[in-house]
Amino acid sequence: MGLVSVKNLLEAGFQVVGFERSAYVGGLWHYTDDPETLSVLEYTPAHCSAKDVEEYLESYADHFQLRQHLRLGTAVKRVWRDDAAAKWRLELDAAAPEYFDKVVIATGPHQLPLMPVFADEQLFTGRLLHSRAFKRADAFRDMHVVIVGLGNTGGDIADDLIGHASSISISHKRGAVIMPRERNGVPATNPLSYRFLILISILDRWVPALAERLFNRKASEVMQNAFGDPDPSWNLWPFPSVRVTNPIISDTLIPNLRSGAVRSVAGIKRFTGPRELELDDGRRLEVDAVICCTGYKNDFKLVEPRYDPAAEPSADWLKAAGSHDRPLPRLYQNVFSLKAPDSLAYVGTAWFVSGAFCLADLASMCIAQVWAGNSALPPQHEMERWTDGQTKRICGLAQRGTVIPASVPAREWLLWADATAGMGVEEHLGWSWTGWRFWWRDRRLHRMAMNGVLAAAIWRLFEGGKRKAWEGAREEIVRVNTMQMKGRLGKEV
Repeated sequence: MGLVSVKNLLEAGFQVVGFERSAYVGGLWHYTDDPETLSVLEYTPAHCSAKDVEEYLESYADHFQLRQHLRLGTAVKRVWRDDAAAKWRLELDAAAPEYFDKVVIATGPHQLPLMPVFADEQLFTGRLLHSRAFKRADAFRDMHVVIVGLGNTGGDIADDLIGHASSISISHKRGAVIMPRERNGVPATNPLSYRFLILISILDRWVPALAERLFNRKASEVMQNAFGDPDPSWNLWPFPSVRVTNPIISDTLIPNLRSGAVRSVAGIKRFTGPRELELDDGRRLEVDAVICCTGYKNDFKLVEPRYDPAAEPSADWLKAAGSHDRPLPRLYQNVFSLKAPDSLAYVGTAWFVSGAFCLADLASMCIAQVWAGNSALPPQHEMERWTDGQTKRICGLAQRGTVIPASVPAREWLLWADATAGMGVEEHLGWSWTGWRFWWRDRRLHRMAMNGVLAAAIWRLFEGGKRKAWEGAREEIVRVNTMQMKGRLGKEV
């Protein structure tokens, strides 16, 4: 997130310094055995391996010549506003403070682990750790392991432990939708297209309850078609609405439950001895290690209290069951500080179902264009009104289940980003003379952009008069759509 922010600000003509406390560029995609640092596992499996992603980030930094603008191995301890100098003072680890006109916070959502507190946990003499400290499965050889939390991380760690741990149990209090990584040879996100986003926004506006029912029904169908009917003993039903809580993406979790390699058990009620715990249903388990896959939260306290966007939480958020002691920032479009929008912004705090790198690119493009004077933010009262509505929406969802605080309405946010960064996507894909002209002159590309893969290159395709277009965007859009078609045909064969 920080890399693309540096790149987009440089592209807009700013003098930029990027601070990174680690001594490397790859972020959490760079493996480290430090238990206090989140990273991929040494052997993380994926469509694109962890090593591939790290190498991509390294090559990104080299291609755009970003390294000369980076201070690796330099931790920012605190950000203060110097009112007299009208600048931001950055307190650095083992270095003198430095002053800057503008600051982008791109530390991401995985700064602070959320660690539950269990009744009588002082009785337990085994290993009690957050998933951040899990690095190697062989460290749990011959142990009885309980994983707390039914999610992507819990499913992945459970799969890693097979063949090492004596027993593996996933402890959870709620159900879940579990979806495969691929459907018919293509990623499960295949239906996500520009046209799909338009359709969903229309349904959400006019028939939101119907839209939610359709989403939940489709998610259930995908799950059953991929894995068959779930065993009632797994306690996956009833599952939370996918509008509130994200589905789990895993090819191995249900097969592991079905084979008995992993057990589903109730939530933990309390510890009852040095190597024993009691579940909510009264059962007792022998346990040597408890791994809490209970997520993370943003650390907004890096910035002094006057400008901390989460310093004054909504009362509705604090009492919502799905808030889970996480901060809910008040930011315009989940990007710009309300108190200093002309000099303080955040990347990694706006989210919807899309690639994290792509969203960081879009958000930082908007920041660069606003600060360069090419786009204007609305009046203060309008920014406050939008933020009030966003807070109300998230609090409403949190009353129904676990919600991502950074979640924004995809279509609404993209329309704002398109206009702010000057991407020209809506003009070329919407109902306008420009759109008709694009369709007439290049129907194949129009079809791919509208109905095909929602590729990041779409946002760099057109000249919009603000952010820089990419001359290779057309070729990239054709490439990813061709790859998807080949994958689908190969699966069908």
